[in-house]
Amino acid sequence: AKRIVAFTMAADDAVEETPLLKPELQGAEAEKNEEEEEVSDTTKTCASFCTDLFLILSLISIASLLSMLCSQIWPSVVIGVSPIEWALRAYISFFCILFVFVELEWMLDIEWMTKFPIMSSFMVRGIIYSFIGLIGMEQSIAMRVDMLHLDHVASTKLQIASIFLHVTAYAMTCLGGFYFLLGVSCMKEFRDRMRRLEKEEKDERVSLAQKNAEKEVLRRQILEEEGLA
Repeated sequence: AKRIVAFTMAADDAVEETPLLKPELQGAEAEKNEEEEEVSDTTKTCASFCTDLFLILSLISIASLLSMLCSQIWPSVVIGVSPIEWALRAYISFFCILFVFVELEWMLDIEWMTKFPIMSSFMVRGIIYSFIGLIGMEQSIAMRVDMLHLDHVASTKLQIASIFLHVTAYAMTCLGGFYFLLGVSCMKEFRDRMRRLEKEEKDERVSLAQKNAEKEVLRRQILEEEGLA
């Protein structure tokens, strides 16, 4: 039975490799196939490149969000803050943690994240990032005013925290504007399409490797039974 299966597989491969066209049409058909393969390879390369670019953007966003989270906690340790300031910093910290998971959607593959506009829309994400960045800039200015009422050591620490917050807030604002432009340009749909193409390519490679492995295992079993291996 195994020999019959192997013979059938070999016959199928031979049928696929046997030219069925007339000699004068084989050249045109081969050229057409080569052009299709070139287009397919170009599309796959473009999909991989675009996916890598969006991955880099997500990593930059994660770094900025984590920096903003640290900038909300650090001043609270250096100096005391009012309850309202605590509440504001808690809200910003919550959104920073939330959007870290949103940016990790390519790794976590959580379906519910794509069901909410705040999770999937680049425009909404850009508006929120810009809003967080502007609040951070305002906090940085307020911290510089508070430095006037502190001693030298506390003032120095707060100045470092203020500079760090200002740089992080500026980065968040720029990221928000960039995400908003991506949303206006419908790049979210383009990114999803590129990801699907790359995933299909990976699945195709895995499937082909599994088929080749199964054929190789079957070939070795037949050779062992025949005493040739």
